Amino acid sequence: MTPAARYAAAIEILDRAMAGLSAERELTSWSRANRFAGSKDRAAVRDIVFDGLRNLRSFAHISGLSGSRGVLVGRLINAKEEVSSVFNGEGYAPAPLSDEELEIVNAPKSEMSRAVALDVPDWLEPLFDGDDDYSRLKTRAPIDLRVNTKKSNLQKASRALAADGIETDIVDVAKTTLRVRGETRKIPQTASYKNGAIELQDAGSQALIEALDIPDRTRVLDYCAGGGGKTLAMGARGVRGVQFSAYDLDQDRLKALRERAQRADVFVKLLKRDPVKDGEEFDLVVLDVPCSGSGAWRRSPDAKWKLDENRLAALVETQAQILSNCSEIVSEKGVLAYMTCSLFRRENEGQIETFLAQNPAWSVISQQNFKLSNDSDGFFLTTLRKLTQL
Repeated sequence: MTPAARYAAAIEILDRAMAGLSAERELTSWSRANRFAGSKDRAAVRDIVFDGLRNLRSFAHISGLSGSRGVLVGRLINAKEEVSSVFNGEGYAPAPLSDEELEIVNAPKSEMSRAVALDVPDWLEPLFDGDDDYSRLKTRAPIDLRVNTKKSNLQKASRALAADGIETDIVDVAKTTLRVRGETRKIPQTASYKNGAIELQDAGSQALIEALDIPDRTRVLDYCAGGGGKTLAMGARGVRGVQFSAYDLDQDRLKALRERAQRADVFVKLLKRDPVKDGEEFDLVVLDVPCSGSGAWRRSPDAKWKLDENRLAALVETQAQILSNCSEIVSEKGVLAYMTCSLFRRENEGQIETFLAQNPAWSVISQQNFKLSNDSDGFFLTTLRKLTQL
């Protein structure tokens, strides 16, 4: 495919994503319907679509044009590339700009509002009130690997991946992190991935688990386990006699964990019933609660355009309910670990403040914001215990 043909494909996919469909699914459907497109073509189209979604409002402001066509014209202008080199109508290229479009593109532009510059809906702009580097949400996220120290170490894993054509660098965010340099598509085919020596996991997410204290012979519950990435990261620490259990309301999300745990040499008991209803107690209850995901929006940028005020309010209510319910299954000397991949105070500190006001017998052990940066997505962690334990 020519660069222009890639843009034409991206316009169609971005159109559907802007209409509310899943960008990931639309990219997969396009790939299946266009078998002629090579791996480099698929990767390039994906990059264009996701870059457009990350910068939807600012690119449209730069061009002055609406729709996916306007967004990608803005992308070219922002990159100081000739629009006519892509929008020329030759072969499979997008149609050239009309006289009316050219007039709009060349007209002076007003200054961007903060919401447009941040590339978020207007209603969300006030929630970005911290000191994170929010501009990182407009860029592509790094691809990080977690080295399973039960099976390998950073140097050994890096050499093994290099032998499979995957170049990596050691980064300081967490002690188990390798950052992929260049080629990423072949990671699932490498021997290191297949034998459980590595897992795909953001460096900040690894640091989050690294910050947890897991004593010997602890009963650990990962309550909102999802695919089990945090369970496996805890299990890879090799603490003696720890019993791991994992539960998720969406049982389909847990299915992959059985195979992943076996590959990683971590034993995990998968719970089909809600442990809150069973009343079993645990020494560490990890709550990676459903959230806006704003700290990781550069990885799934269409999510920020689908979130609305009602959905965020529902998420905050769900978080509060999970926090309250799970506080009842923490053992007498146990710890409750609340975490999100959100940048918003109402999902983070505000949620904890509300819980403590309603549950005065609990107190904070530690609280950390893992800042959104070039090195990590944005995360929040609070650990709590009952005051009677002090």
